[in-house]
Amino acid sequence: MRRWLHRVGRFYDRVIRDHHQPVPIRTVADVARTPVSYEQRIINENWTFDTKPRDAESGHEAAPGNLFVFKYLNLERRLSACHGRDMWQFVPHVANGRQHTRILSIGCGTCATEMEIAQQITRPYVIDCMDLNAALIGWATQQAQARGLNLRPMVADLNEVTFTERYDLVMIHAALHHFIELEQVCERINDALTDDGYFVTYEPVMRSGMFLFRRTRIFLGLLFLLLPARLRVNHQDYPGETRVDRVYYEYDRSGWTFESIRSGDIPDVLRQYFRVVHFGRGMTFLRRVSDTLYGPNYDLGTWRDRIITDALCWLDRFCRATRLLPPEGLFFIGQRRAPRPK
Repeated sequence: MRRWLHRVGRFYDRVIRDHHQPVPIRTVADVARTPVSYEQRIINENWTFDTKPRDAESGHEAAPGNLFVFKYLNLERRLSACHGRDMWQFVPHVANGRQHTRILSIGCGTCATEMEIAQQITRPYVIDCMDLNAALIGWATQQAQARGLNLRPMVADLNEVTFTERYDLVMIHAALHHFIELEQVCERINDALTDDGYFVTYEPVMRSGMFLFRRTRIFLGLLFLLLPARLRVNHQDYPGETRVDRVYYEYDRSGWTFESIRSGDIPDVLRQYFRVVHFGRGMTFLRRVSDTLYGPNYDLGTWRDRIITDALCWLDRFCRATRLLPPEGLFFIGQRRAPRPK
């Protein structure tokens, strides 16, 4: 009986009880109340991105031994698309409809996405690519020159840049959730846009700190009771160990970097600062079982795991369509709320 009560108590603590950032972060000043300083977070963030495995040719983050994550990403891009176009298709579509297009990309890293997009543009264009990581920008500069693409990668801080020209498109791919001052970022983007320009972003929008929505936590708690132990091996959080998680391993992933530090605020901030053109809801729980934690457990070369991943994809589509669970991804297109006074 005592063992059973202990298990029930542990399930309640890990699954039923709500989890959240120990210190809610809304401004840079809030970081001073955490154990890790703003300056140290920048160092940690750069180290994290410098050491991630990447595809040598494209510069995209690699996922060795994990085909499930690509299945998830392709599904999310398709379901959140705007009139059948995801971000990789929408940006070239707009650029190919104009005589000349100026594009600004913020938090571009290796410019892998920007180079993919540039190769689809058939009319004159220029893409200014901005990131704080000098090593990634250096790699992007070499690659863009070698491929003959009109990209201008630069090491720059959005908060310190003065825009002397306006942009027809401003894009952020999976970088907005690393910003603390979201409101200031959106103000700067509005300053940078032409009156008929578009702001485009594809972002994770789970609760800040990468915490689960309460309904999603309970759902995953029940799902993990059904999944076999081999699919619950955690490949990320226990270096040098092979450990099976009884429930989804949840902790503050913004604790030592800027990872998802205000991701939960992104949807409301975007609605506040931009006129919404498209609000494409992403998947609900699929990221949690397909990313680097548990995704490598699935072998899509076997019929058994193909059936399981197909079932999980169908289940997420059902939860998304019925709004049983809130989305953790967003493809957003917006414009300035009001044109500049003439």
